[in-house]
Amino acid sequence: MRAALTVAAILALAASAHAEPLRLRGDALASAQSPVGLLVLGGDGGVAPGVSAEALVWMGTDTEHGDALVMAVVARRADRRAEVRLGRLIATAGALRPQHVDGVAGRARLPARFDVEAFGGVPVVPQLGVRAWDWLAGGRVGRRLGDWGGVGVAALERRSQGRLDVREVGFDLSAARGKQDLAVRAVLDAIDPTLADVDAVVTRRMGGLRVELAGQHRVASHLLPATSLFTVLGDVASDRVGAAVRWKAAPRLDLAADVGARAIDEEFAADAYCRAVLRLDDAGKGAITGELRRTGVVDGGWTGARLAVRVPRGAFTAALEGELVVPDVDRGRGTVWPWGLAALGWTHGAWDAAMAVEASSTPADRYRVDVLAQLGRRWEVP
Repeated sequence: MRAALTVAAILALAASAHAEPLRLRGDALASAQSPVGLLVLGGDGGVAPGVSAEALVWMGTDTEHGDALVMAVVARRADRRAEVRLGRLIATAGALRPQHVDGVAGRARLPARFDVEAFGGVPVVPQLGVRAWDWLAGGRVGRRLGDWGGVGVAALERRSQGRLDVREVGFDLSAARGKQDLAVRAVLDAIDPTLADVDAVVTRRMGGLRVELAGQHRVASHLLPATSLFTVLGDVASDRVGAAVRWKAAPRLDLAADVGARAIDEEFAADAYCRAVLRLDDAGKGAITGELRRTGVVDGGWTGARLAVRVPRGAFTAALEGELVVPDVDRGRGTVWPWGLAALGWTHGAWDAAMAVEASSTPADRYRVDVLAQLGRRWEVP
């Protein structure tokens, strides 16, 4: 495979260097859903003083092909005031969405506390393919405001076969003064001028108590990846305002509550949750989490409960998670939607392994069961 050969060449360069050790990792994964089997190889190491290489490649999927996710050569100054990345990479800049690109990205710290970031290339096509007249370019200019915050503006343009696909401008602001913090991030769609994504949070700390006022506006193209049934149902294109309180009630007990309102198509509904996290050890490797949530979506509101337990024992870590959702309206899709996950992990020296079973019944599937197994090993060559 071309991806695997390219990665091998990058890592061979790193292995011949003595600036820093070569670190490799291999993971074999298998899933019962499809079914799918694949091997993931990753590595990084020094090529020369100030230059390193890194790579991550998927060698085999259900389509019997491998692909490279990240493979880049990185050059940076010893004081880390400037850096350039060349190859296949994930480019980020301020409030803009991350971009998977074959190209170049760089950043530099300039005098007068200015920061500059820029990236450009072609959007990633599977199997190292290319499409004519596909390209993207973006960047950010920011200024650090002393040691208490910063402000920046970023822009992105992406074209598909020469046609304008995305043109966005992003703004970000952060500030921390005494016991108060402010963070604002906004993205403007410049093709059809409208705010596509806004997040604003004001925080005040009072000992073990933390109070937040937050507002959010999000369109469908900026939704977050789903990681559970709660996020599948709860992260929708909408406007939301709310207030949250987080309290460290005891050295190992954290309590949180959030009450807000969500607007969808000019209709308003309540949106709230309360959560308790009890850590079983000082490091937080083991924990018990309980959560109640209410999301009011017009003609689709729901109430849910979640319980998660993670317990480490020597080389093993066991985890159980369960969610139960009761929709306001049945509509023939069931009166209760359960979701559950059971996982067992094992670590010994350079080896680690894990197996997880996920089962659910949702509006999309009457029932679904997924099984995923993983075996990994790390190597470090001086």
